[in-house]
Amino acid sequence: MFTRDALITEARSWLGTPWHHQASVKGVGCDCIGFVRGVALPFVGAVPMALDYPETWHLYRAEPRMYLGFKERCEEIDKHETRPGDILLFGAGKGPAHHCAFVSPGGGLIHCYREARVVVEQSLSSWWEAKLRHAFRLPGVVEGTD
Repeated sequence: MFTRDALITEARSWLGTPWHHQASVKGVGCDCIGFVRGVALPFVGAVPMALDYPETWHLYRAEPRMYLGFKERCEEIDKHETRPGDILLFGAGKGPAHHCAFVSPGGGLIHCYREARVVVEQSLSSWWEAKLRHAFRLPGVVEGTD
């Protein structure tokens, strides 16, 4: 078991890591899923994943790859009852969810995406909120402080 505080501390230690498609190395490069996998690694172990996805898979494929991957490994929760350290999935238009982020204290996001160019912590703006599709909790996370 591990605390939400420990998870947020690890996520924040990735701030500034450059965006790099399919990478998952703190300080070197990651994309959104690589960031979540990298942050989760010390707490839940390696999350195996086929790294065969193009940057634009969500634009032309309708399968919910990201959602199914999280559903297989995490507990799905109500997207309006998240806590710091929980994971949000976002999608645009009618396509599947294709972006993920950790909830930060105060209801913000810690995530990495191409347009930001690095891992950032920012507010959950109305723009992001409109794209919110699903929420998950990592197995073993508990309340409390370290």
